[in-house]
Amino acid sequence: MTDPLQWGYSLSNVRELLLACLDAADARSVLEIGAFEGDLTADLLDWAATSGASVAGMDPLPPDRLRELARARPELELIEQTSHDYLAALDSLPDAIVIDGDHNYFTLREELRLIAAKASSDSAMPLLFFHDVLWPHARRDTYYAPERIPEEHRQPLGHDVGLAPGNPGVAEYGLPFIWAAAREGGPANGTMTAIEDFLADQPGLRLAVVPAFFGFGIIWHRDAPWADGVAAIVDPFDRSPVLERLESNRVEHLVAGQGRARELEALKKRTARQEAVLRKLVDSSAFALAERVSGLRQRGEPLFSRAEVRAALADDPKV
Repeated sequence: MTDPLQWGYSLSNVRELLLACLDAADARSVLEIGAFEGDLTADLLDWAATSGASVAGMDPLPPDRLRELARARPELELIEQTSHDYLAALDSLPDAIVIDGDHNYFTLREELRLIAAKASSDSAMPLLFFHDVLWPHARRDTYYAPERIPEEHRQPLGHDVGLAPGNPGVAEYGLPFIWAAAREGGPANGTMTAIEDFLADQPGLRLAVVPAFFGFGIIWHRDAPWADGVAAIVDPFDRSPVLERLESNRVEHLVAGQGRARELEALKKRTARQEAVLRKLVDSSAFALAERVSGLRQRGEPLFSRAEVRAALADDPKV
């Protein structure tokens, strides 16, 4: 199980739409940037087994599960490079590219610039898929390795912070991120900001957004021969107000659950400390003396006893 907290972090959750778009575009080659644990990669390989397409998965530091998938499915081309290095060296673009890598403005904007530079014409732009184009990444950078981002392109950082919808700063209880921009919003901050800035220079492209599982984005050129087929698939879901409300509700529950989990963990730690003190106390000679003195004052019935404390500390107390 690769999603133990059930965040719904993988684009595999929208595979029916993504794979249908690939079929509509008659894609013969697919590049996945940010394959991570390989959930979507496995779906792409299953699709490619019947479509005859090739699949490449990219991750500069592939997790063990992705390496295992590559060993089990030799038809997968595993690329252990950063997206910028790989895209810069490409001779020709694949038919479709899934972009789900480092979710910050600099990384995504450069990926899009490199892709556009490689396209032989505007209408030759590949079909592009994006994850995390809505909260929390839409207007706030997050980083896997901040040191890879030039300092002048890096937002002021928060380390081990929580993010909560409606809070432009960081929250004590929220979805946890190791590295994230300390503030939401502003220029050059977030995935959707990068996409919008890119589209401002590409008037022939269209963006659709499926507001589910942190946001599924699709970009294609309106003049592509398969443009109408892709539009027919995604139009019913594009910025659907019903899906937006469902996603908002889902995110609120995720954040609330994360807060409850952190509170429970804090309670467990506090209880463990209290239990350690009680165990030390109940075995002390001072406690034994206090018990005897209490018994004398209460005419044989002490207010407290070692037996009661030990029973309270037991896994199955008898009293």
